Amino acid sequence: MDSATVSDDGGTTSGFGQAVSHAGDESKVRVWGGCDGERAWLLRDRLDHLAATGQRSITLDVSELRFADFTAVAILVGALTRIRQLGAEVAVCPPSGSAYQVLKRAELTTARAVGIR
Repeated sequence: MDSATVSDDGGTTSGFGQAVSHAGDESKVRVWGGCDGERAWLLRDRLDHLAATGQRSITLDVSELRFADFTAVAILVGALTRIRQLGAEVAVCPPSGSAYQVLKRAELTTARAVGIR
């Protein structure tokens, strides 16, 4: 299983990081720490890259995400919606915690978001 990690211990959200593990055409992106708008762009770029390189199943693990500001949530909602429009399936796990609940309200935790086929 291939793995890549990007960590950022500077800036306004100390401790933010992301790690990707691959198995075939499936990827799991684990994020931790705090995510503001600046850090969310890094995560969005990673998710976009995965979808553009043929990953058809992407899981976003938010179990260790301490907080995400409004800008970060908006960036992630846009990224997950765009990835689904490209034909990849996106799942958010675990099905608990505040980060999951926010994405659930945006209807991004199911296999398909409303209005996207």
